[in-house]
Amino acid sequence: MSPSELLQHINRGNVRNADLLNEWVLHEKTLVETLRRMEGEGLIRRCPAPPRCKSAARELTSLSRELMDALHEPASWATRHARLLLSNLQVRRGVKLDERPSRPPSASAAGKRTPSQERWRNLGVALTMLRLRWSFPVIAGLRNGPLRPTDLALVVNEAIDRRVSGQRTLSDKVLWDTLHRLSADGVIIHEARGREFAGTTRCSLTDSGRELLTALVPMGRWAVQHEDEIIEALRSRHQGPGSEWTDHS
Repeated sequence: MSPSELLQHINRGNVRNADLLNEWVLHEKTLVETLRRMEGEGLIRRCPAPPRCKSAARELTSLSRELMDALHEPASWATRHARLLLSNLQVRRGVKLDERPSRPPSASAAGKRTPSQERWRNLGVALTMLRLRWSFPVIAGLRNGPLRPTDLALVVNEAIDRRVSGQRTLSDKVLWDTLHRLSADGVIIHEARGREFAGTTRCSLTDSGRELLTALVPMGRWAVQHEDEIIEALRSRHQGPGSEWTDHS
């Protein structure tokens, strides 16, 4: 697609996914910046521009096509658990159906989501859950069995790749926030004491959490195969020349 076609396509999708969004429109400036970054990271490339064409179309590279293939199993997992994940995401974003902005005039042309669109939307919701800081390290930290929260924090911090996260570590406060959130998403379970988590009891993966780790295996293989490229892309994204990397991805 050309940038203009891609912009139109994404914003039509935003209309279809209005129940998860606080804003309707992807702006051209943001799209151009994103395309430039993704080109630098090797995820997309420019197609040869036809004569008199102002902007060349973009296409996926072999790197990103392999990634899309690896995401099929996580998409299936997300679809099986879509109702809970969607409900929680709406709550966290503060999006209420009766308070959504009025649809733009073109909204009716967007139509309902196809099964394929629904599947990739569900995957997007699952990836939103996983990309929140420390979610995946906490899930992965429980892969070998139940742990007390203090032990879980030690496991997570010992496994940190300093090339990616710099000097950031998992704090107690963020650990509790993450446990509460992942528990609400049905991925982990922890005995509660009143309305708080009991620090002396153990956290463990639910059946859903174990299924999620299994579904992520193809993506893990992709990441191992392209580890150097991924780390370099993360460095470029979060660390300018001579600066200290302070973000945790």
